[in-house]
Amino acid sequence: MRYKLMILMVIIAVLPLTLVTIFAAKTTKHSLSLEIIRSNESRMDWAAKYFDEKFGQLHSVAYSLLMDNNLFPNTNGETISAGNGLETGKPYIDEKLRSLYVANNTNIASISLYLNAKQRLYIVDKDAVRSTDQRVNPALEGGESANNHQTVNKIVKSTHNNFKLIRSMNRFEDHEILGGVFIEARWNMMDNVINMIHSEPNSEVLVLDAQGNLMYNPYPVQTMMDQEMLEKAIHGPMESGFIESKQGILFYQPVVSANLWIVKFIPISYVNEGASTTLSFSFYTAMVSTLLAIILSVLIAYFTTKPIIRLTRSMKALEHLNFNVGVDKVRSDEIGTLERRFNSMLLKIKELVQIEYKSKIEKRTAQLKAMQAQINPHFLYNALQSIGGVALSRQAPEIYEYVRALSELFRYTIKMKSDLVTVADEIEHVTNYLQIQKLRFQDMIHIQMDIEEDCGHYELPKFILQPIVENCFVHGLEGKMGQWIIAIRVEKMMDDIEISIEDNGLGIDEARLEDIRRQLSRPGEDQVIGESMGMNNVNSRIKLIFGQEYGMFVTSSKGAGTTVKVVIPAIVKGEEPLL
Repeated sequence: MRYKLMILMVIIAVLPLTLVTIFAAKTTKHSLSLEIIRSNESRMDWAAKYFDEKFGQLHSVAYSLLMDNNLFPNTNGETISAGNGLETGKPYIDEKLRSLYVANNTNIASISLYLNAKQRLYIVDKDAVRSTDQRVNPALEGGESANNHQTVNKIVKSTHNNFKLIRSMNRFEDHEILGGVFIEARWNMMDNVINMIHSEPNSEVLVLDAQGNLMYNPYPVQTMMDQEMLEKAIHGPMESGFIESKQGILFYQPVVSANLWIVKFIPISYVNEGASTTLSFSFYTAMVSTLLAIILSVLIAYFTTKPIIRLTRSMKALEHLNFNVGVDKVRSDEIGTLERRFNSMLLKIKELVQIEYKSKIEKRTAQLKAMQAQINPHFLYNALQSIGGVALSRQAPEIYEYVRALSELFRYTIKMKSDLVTVADEIEHVTNYLQIQKLRFQDMIHIQMDIEEDCGHYELPKFILQPIVENCFVHGLEGKMGQWIIAIRVEKMMDDIEISIEDNGLGIDEARLEDIRRQLSRPGEDQVIGESMGMNNVNSRIKLIFGQEYGMFVTSSKGAGTTVKVVIPAIVKGEEPLL
């Protein structure tokens, strides 16, 4: 018991600490993850606005060329007004490109203008403004199928650190390409906002196009991002969000009308490292608390069980009739109360042993006296059988029948030890009783028996019909003039057996009948002993064996006789009563 108590107390002390530690670890990790998600969602949203602003500036540069009517007239696509030659328009174009480049050369590496009408490409960069007779169509840039009536507006990768913005100019009527603008910009224009997004030391930030191709990796290391997660993010709804997995947290943000995606991945190791301080503190606190809890539990269990074990040893000695095991030093706490009660019980046991010893001597003396006065019931039954045999040999068959009926009554009493008998056995017992009654009253009695053939094998409590038949004589027929009639009927009604015992005696007045019915309606254990003790006993046995819905039911009319109906369930031998 001591060790079980120690183990139990250790479990009670350690289990809550363990659960609290686990809960604190999970809560800390979850809180850190939520904080990371909230802060990064805010950064990604701000970065999207920054990207849109910067690309808006690049589009403004492109629009300043595409919307220039001197470069792209709306009529026939000529670069300069009619009558002017190629050399006349070139200074205007060179000055236009130079001024745009100088104003934006911090972010732009080069600007190219393609005029379809001149079949000429103009380029401005850090070196100079130059032109070539190169035939270029924006629709073919990037490997797309040629289509001279397709509007082009795309961003493609140029070099590791540069990208190219391509815009076409199309005639309004038939969408024929009149020319286009190629702006090669530097990715370092986005470094400030990308460094701001790269807030975790081991995180990754990428810029992808709408198909998921890598456009810019500011930190050229091998990416740990899961390709399946990337595809799920980019090819899903055109909105920002994040994906949590066992590897980490992936944030994604569409920018520039979903032409580009900013993607950030934070490995799960960063989340774990962030929670490691709290986890370590919780772990060491739990270990120290657990150790103290184990020590205190063992000490408490030891000093608590020590007097109990002493008391247990005294009780074991008492089992071997050693009465000199009383507790000398009694404690003052609850265990001391047990020790005092044990000492008191020990004294009472000594007294009871002496009383029991005297009782056994007196009981044996009474048994000897009872045996001396006892008549063997089997000897009495055999004696009755012998008397019947003598009557039959002396030509007195009537005496033989009555002696036989009396011996059968006696045999029925002693032969069956079970409380349940068959209907056939009980009817036979009642028949023997009625045969003896006919010896007294001769022809005054008329017996009617109506027993269904299939009812004989059902079971009912022993000795329940004879007391009812006896009541017919004692309370109904004796004192009545004329013919006495007793009718016994046994029939099966649905799942029940109904046994009716009817006489044509004096009957019962209304007040007495109501009192009998009230007593019979009580539960079996609440039956009242009185004048109807025999009927109450029968009714109580039926209810206790078969249930409260079964029992005896009495109907009677003053001067017209009485009917007692016994209702029991139809149960054959071997079945259990359904209570």
